[in-house]
Amino acid sequence: MHDATSRSPRLRLAVAPGVPSSHLSALLARQRADEPDVALAFFEVAGDVLLQGLREGRYDAGLSLQGASDPALKTQPLWTENLAIAMPPWFRLSDQAKLTIADLQDYPIYRWQAEACPLLDERLASLMPVDQENVQRVASFEMMALWVAAGYGIGVSAQSRIERAHGWGITMQPLADGPYEIVTYLQRPHAQADSPSERFERRALEVAKHDAK
Repeated sequence: MHDATSRSPRLRLAVAPGVPSSHLSALLARQRADEPDVALAFFEVAGDVLLQGLREGRYDAGLSLQGASDPALKTQPLWTENLAIAMPPWFRLSDQAKLTIADLQDYPIYRWQAEACPLLDERLASLMPVDQENVQRVASFEMMALWVAAGYGIGVSAQSRIERAHGWGITMQPLADGPYEIVTYLQRPHAQADSPSERFERRALEVAKHDAK
């Protein structure tokens, strides 16, 4: 119970590009149902801005694809997404059940910068001709899907994202030589026990455990 002079509890949540997903939607719905009296302030920020904001106390918790090691912050992995190939239905590789990175080397490849995967990017760099710019960086998943659907090349992105974008004119093919993965991390300052951010972390781990089944 809060009197007229006390501040309502709140949770300032920062989210970096690449994180929004069905997992996050389920977590936010769980947060609203379990703690309706806690006001949720939502910030969409770049990964470096998120980390700096957590250190400076501007955010209570953050979700990003960067598992940065920082003694001032507690970092907890939540859910993992497999990367897959996005291509038009008529593409010449679409009849193969699974593809390897080596199968992609002759085609332009579109990559969304937010979904960085060091292992994948290292293998792509080792296969691409040094005199060609085969890997094209784009600023959003939507731009990647646009180029792929138009037939300008193939894309690599989270499997779940490609599957949900089927209506855009792209199909999904798994990658066989991985695993190539992106991991969503929850990061927060070391807060007092039973604070809004600590309870949010417990809730996030419960959602991640449920979704992994």
